[in-house]
Amino acid sequence: MRTYGIYKIKEMYQTFVLGRERLLYDLLKADGRENHLQEVRYLCDQLEIKDVEQAIMSELGKNFHTVEAGDMKYTLTHPLKGTIDIGFSSHALHAACHGSRMLDLDLFVALSSVEDRYFAIMDEAGEWGWLKPVRYTSSALEPQYVFV
Repeated sequence: MRTYGIYKIKEMYQTFVLGRERLLYDLLKADGRENHLQEVRYLCDQLEIKDVEQAIMSELGKNFHTVEAGDMKYTLTHPLKGTIDIGFSSHALHAACHGSRMLDLDLFVALSSVEDRYFAIMDEAGEWGWLKPVRYTSSALEPQYVFV
């Protein structure tokens, strides 16, 4: 079983986080132990559950044979790939994938079709990354100065 925490990074901080993904991972993995860290609320948007549910139902629902929806929880089952259990907190989507790694890919593709600012962590394996690669022009990556 693989478990993921998936967060939506605020647009204004996406360029700041680029290149600092390891630090973001360290921060987000602490969110699982200490719910609602102030830093997570500062860097991450609150999840729009309706948008995520729409992605689950429209993108994943058509490929999975069984979709069970409950109180902000979903269980999607595919006869060959396995099962995905999905739950929500205020700033994260929590997914547990039982079976093939293709389940993970299906979930990531569905979520990235809605928004490109999702960042996933898999704490037990120490893996992290953007669901959709971040693309910027070279001018967006130039140093930014703040005058105080």
